[in-house]
Order: sequence, then structure tokens, then C-alpha cells
Amino acid sequence: MNLKLSKKIGTGIMAFLLTICFIPAISGAFAPGEGRQHIGFHGEGYHRPALGIWRDSQMIKKLGLTEEQVKQIRDEDFTFREKCLPLKAQLDGLRLQMDKAFSQDVVDDTIVLKTAKMISDVEGKLFVLKIETVLTLGKILNADQIKKMKLYRMKHKRKDMKQCRKQLSNPFMKKVDDL
Repeated sequence: MNLKLSKKIGTGIMAFLLTICFIPAISGAFAPGEGRQHIGFHGEGYHRPALGIWRDSQMIKKLGLTEEQVKQIRDEDFTFREKCLPLKAQLDGLRLQMDKAFSQDVVDDTIVLKTAKMISDVEGKLFVLKIETVLTLGKILNADQIKKMKLYRMKHKRKDMKQCRKQLSNPFMKKVDDL
């Protein structure tokens, strides 16, 4: 009788330990956002480039873009991306310098601040380029197309906000934050 009881207790302890070991793996399997990553050119990205609409055939149909408009948007998109490449490479190099500066035994404040200033300047240039693309898109589209695009973006912002609220109200997320 004592042997059977100790086997049952041992089995229960093993089941408990296995459950504890697999809870983190199971909780990681259910990622926020219903298991989808919100990137790409199909309207799911948070920071989708304004000139990237030429890649989305549904958006072209919704906005009623002409072939000439699609060609102009495509050309402007490639021009924008060509301008961004050296700035992004410079930004990566500066971030590497910042990591190197912070990994030194003695951190030199002047080098870190100088690098931070340079990073800020490059990010500012990228921001201005992105604003220029929005202005360029406004010149290519007509007033009705701009209105449709604004309505489309407002609709998707509301959808994104609902997903954010859903994730914030998720009881599993609260438990992770408490740890």
C-alpha cells in the first residue's frame, strides 16, 4: 500500500514539474496579435511607407489609380528608397559606434553624446525624407483619392487600436508583467 501511494505521489510530482517546465513554452506559442506579425505591404504594417501602395493591387483598385499614377508612385518609391539606403547604413554604423562606446571599461561621456547627436541628425534626415514622400504622394493623387486614402487609414488605425486594447486586456499579459 505504501509503495502504491509513493508511486502516485511521485507521478503527481513529475506531472507537476513537467507542467511548470512547459508553461513558458505554451505561453510563448500564443503570441499577441492572433499569431500574425504586422509587417509587409498588404496594409498590416504599422509604418508602411506611403509610396508603397503601388505594390498593393487591392489598394490600387480602391483608390482608382491610373497606370500613369502607379508608374509615378513606383518611380518615386524607388527614388525614396535609394536616398534612404546611405542614411540607414550611416545610422547602423553610428549605432555600432554607440555600442562600442558603451562596451568600454570606462565610458567616455563626450564620445557617447557626440554619437547620440549624430544619430539624432541622421534620424531627422530620414524623418524629413518620409515627410517628403507623403507630400509627393499628395501631388500625384487627386482630391478624391486622397480622401479615400485618409478614410482607409483611419479605419485601419481604429482596427489597430482595438487590437492594442485587446492585447492590453489579455489576462496572460498582466501575469507576465507582474513577474
